Amino acid sequence: MNEISRRGAMALAGGAAVSAMVAARACAQGNGAAQDGPAFVRDDIGALRHVLVHSPVMDDYMIERESGGLVPNLNSHWPEFVAQHGHLTRLLRETGAEVLELADALQGAIDAARASGRFEAWLSGVHPRLSGDADAVSAATLLGRDPARQYRLRDIGGYRHDVSDSSSTMWTRDASFMTPNGLVVCNSLSPRRLRENMTLRFALMHAPQLADYPVAFDAVAEGVILEGGDAQMVDRNTLFLGVGQRSDPRAAPLLARRLNMDVLAIHVHQTEYLTRNQPSMGGGAVAGLRVLFLHLDTFFTHVADRHVLCVPWFLEHAHAGEDPLSEYIRGARTETTISDSDASTALDFLKEIGKVTLYRAGTGAKEELEDMKLVDYVRARGYRVTHVGGRAPDAGQEGFSAFMRDTLGEMRRQASNVVATAPGQVLAYDGSPLTEAALERDGVAVTTFPARELWANYGGPHCLTMPLRRD
Repeated sequence: MNEISRRGAMALAGGAAVSAMVAARACAQGNGAAQDGPAFVRDDIGALRHVLVHSPVMDDYMIERESGGLVPNLNSHWPEFVAQHGHLTRLLRETGAEVLELADALQGAIDAARASGRFEAWLSGVHPRLSGDADAVSAATLLGRDPARQYRLRDIGGYRHDVSDSSSTMWTRDASFMTPNGLVVCNSLSPRRLRENMTLRFALMHAPQLADYPVAFDAVAEGVILEGGDAQMVDRNTLFLGVGQRSDPRAAPLLARRLNMDVLAIHVHQTEYLTRNQPSMGGGAVAGLRVLFLHLDTFFTHVADRHVLCVPWFLEHAHAGEDPLSEYIRGARTETTISDSDASTALDFLKEIGKVTLYRAGTGAKEELEDMKLVDYVRARGYRVTHVGGRAPDAGQEGFSAFMRDTLGEMRRQASNVVATAPGQVLAYDGSPLTEAALERDGVAVTTFPARELWANYGGPHCLTMPLRRD
């Protein structure tokens, strides 16, 4: 999978000091316990007022220390990538939201840390190759955008690596997410993308632009894998969290206790825990399947009050193991070169995905919800459901053909990965006309923008935005 596509990072020296500072700040601010007063983000659909993004630029560096590739910088048409993200930021501003660029917040943090005498020590621990000229280091330097630090040769010959590709930082949702009482700082499964968490943590400690936002939970300090694409605020008391694939299942009860919120864990992949030592996504053909369900927001998002957009079939108990993709795999293992092992693993994955467990606020007490998947759960609470591809589950030849021909392609183009800018108003990638028409039939206003290079990297508008405040 293309490493620009939302995942990666190297373990950073000096992270312990930042971890201690962020953890202390979280403790001083009540560690996320329920508070009175206005909420920063109480749900995933409120009118967007302040949002953090990271726009790619033409000077972004494309070489990553953690990459094993022999030939770098061949995977994307970068000018189109930059232009397509630019459409998103323009549309966000047109909604009236204040758009904060991570690069601006990072520069603010550098200036403040430098003024307080803390920057040089931090830089020496985290970026030792840049520490010899600390006064010349800017946000552009840390983000790999300084041409003077790119494509360098060593005096003794050979390539010298000073900075790494930071383009995956554009998926700002993964590094952190906002709750009613403050930010949850995440802890990426990928060693490469851990750097994004550390950059955000530095910005949180020093950037004036982020001074109003407390830290409610710090997953790095807690030592638990957690990625923001798996988290969706439902209301002031409820969080949905995808677990097992990119977020550790153990995070759900921990967040329930620390945030004092009910946490509904949606099981994406069945596992007891996650570590960075495990094979990513299962490898091979299975990884190609699992990436369709990378995070919760790649197959389920909120679009209006008690109204969700999601993939059909997989999230309903009645269709467990009887969906079109499972039908395809069962037949294809005898008709194609799919291995029996991959087929069995894939069938188990599809049968189990979407099962839910509830962890109660304050205690983290576990409540098993037997014979219930995510869509069953929300329907029981009066939710409306719009399906990717515009068709409800429909058994038989016609339903199978429609799913394989139309719905599967729209899933791959991130059709369900939309971001609400207000209740009943969403931003979406173009290229999924059936889903767009279904949303509009159900009363949701959809604004699309071109995104061929963006969706190819397994993320959508929900991933590209990290709301800091909603009304």
